[in-house]
Amino acid sequence: MAAVLVAAAVALLVLLVLLVLRPWEGEAPAADGFDVDPARVAELEAAEEERAVENLAAAAELAVSAQERLLPVMDGLYESLPVGGAGSGDASEGGSADGDPTSDGATPPTSAELDEWRAVVGEVTAETEALPTGSSEHNIVRNGLMLSTRLLGDTLDVLELAAADDSADGSARLRDVAGDLRLRAVDAWAVAAVQLDLQHIEADRGHLHAFLPLHSGMSAEGEAEMSHGDH
Repeated sequence: MAAVLVAAAVALLVLLVLLVLRPWEGEAPAADGFDVDPARVAELEAAEEERAVENLAAAAELAVSAQERLLPVMDGLYESLPVGGAGSGDASEGGSADGDPTSDGATPPTSAELDEWRAVVGEVTAETEALPTGSSEHNIVRNGLMLSTRLLGDTLDVLELAAADDSADGSARLRDVAGDLRLRAVDAWAVAAVQLDLQHIEADRGHLHAFLPLHSGMSAEGEAEMSHGDH
């Protein structure tokens, strides 16, 4: 009798195991226990694509507009920090805070000019910070533009300190720092501009050259070097 009961129990256990492991016909649940709705997936993908298109348009519009507004600032900075003179590693004698040319021919900006440039740079910085985040490619553009404009703001701050420094050596050293910051701003912008150009091409919109040159006499279409040997 006991043997019969044991055999029955084993048979029942085997049956239960088969019921649990049997692959039932019909749709199986997703591996994580949730059913996948293809329509919902398609909806999310479409929304992401739409967001990417909007982000590209916003970044492109801002880059072109900012380039135009910043060119006068870059021209003014080039007069104050000519590449190859003070502001690029060479200490200079002389220099003043009243707009008199320094010994290397640079013209220190007036307080009014600095205020005007700072207003433009601050406006562009605020606009880049307001760009929404998105894909990794888009964020490279956003962060590159934002870093560049912040560096330009730092350039103006240091240039103001240089103009107020009464010592020739101290002023020249500060102008060296300002010149280096200006070149770093150009490089940061170039990284963003290259990525933006690639995105424009991938979206079948053609090339978009929105580089920020050292001055308006240079090409703004991508000829700026990514590094500079004449800091």
